[in-house]
Amino acid sequence: MSKSGVGMRVVIIGSGASWPDAERSSPSQVIVIGKEPLLFDCGPGTGMNLMKAGISPAATSRIFLTHLHMDHSLEFPSIVFGGYLVGRKEKVYLYGPPGTVDFCKSMFEKVYPSAPEIVRSIREDGWNVMPYEATKRLTCEGDSYRVLSVPVEHRIPAVAYRIQTGEGAVVISGDTRPSKSLIELAEGADLLIHECSFPDDMIDLARRTNHSAASEVGEVANQAGVKRVVLTHLFPIWKGREKEMVKSAKSKFSGEVLAGRDLLEINV
Repeated sequence: MSKSGVGMRVVIIGSGASWPDAERSSPSQVIVIGKEPLLFDCGPGTGMNLMKAGISPAATSRIFLTHLHMDHSLEFPSIVFGGYLVGRKEKVYLYGPPGTVDFCKSMFEKVYPSAPEIVRSIREDGWNVMPYEATKRLTCEGDSYRVLSVPVEHRIPAVAYRIQTGEGAVVISGDTRPSKSLIELAEGADLLIHECSFPDDMIDLARRTNHSAASEVGEVANQAGVKRVVLTHLFPIWKGREKEMVKSAKSKFSGEVLAGRDLLEINV
């Protein structure tokens, strides 16, 4: 990877969590490098919000899952299938924690076998989906970027990702407790997108469910020395308390803190 001068356009596609919310879709974010969108997580609402962000599912050939809970993965089959219907010409590469290969095969061999059958019937180049498990720190590499991953602390196998170009770095936590591996991965990053499921007055619940509270995210950001933080994976409990959430994170971190919302855009 060379220093290319290519910046990153970061879009929070879904800033919510597993509970239904009229204002927040389930977790998803896209990092656009040059003309290539890298999609991280595919919770319910991802497809519609991708289109609102001006990103066609046909352009998404690299998809990364932080873990296999429904609120992060449920729309994956639809994104793949819909992308082929509207003109995708590339292979689809799926990356995720241990279990991702079986998940992908199950989706298209057992649950939705009609999807590849339909695509093959209407397209000469057909269906080509390649799943990989992020068992090494370097997960994939493009002409102007690398994607690194590390395991983090959740209820099931889960990983965080670092997207690195010659111009900067963005880190996506996925769902996790404050994690030493994540702090090391995020060192010096320009932007940390970190789950912030609960307020500090619910920190016991955060600990029991392997999620993070607001001040804990601030401490992670402080230890990692990142420049900016976006708080996401927000349960409805946060509605109307966004200023409190930001203030709590900033009690441990002196950099910029943003409350995530659907379709929030940041340039790195």
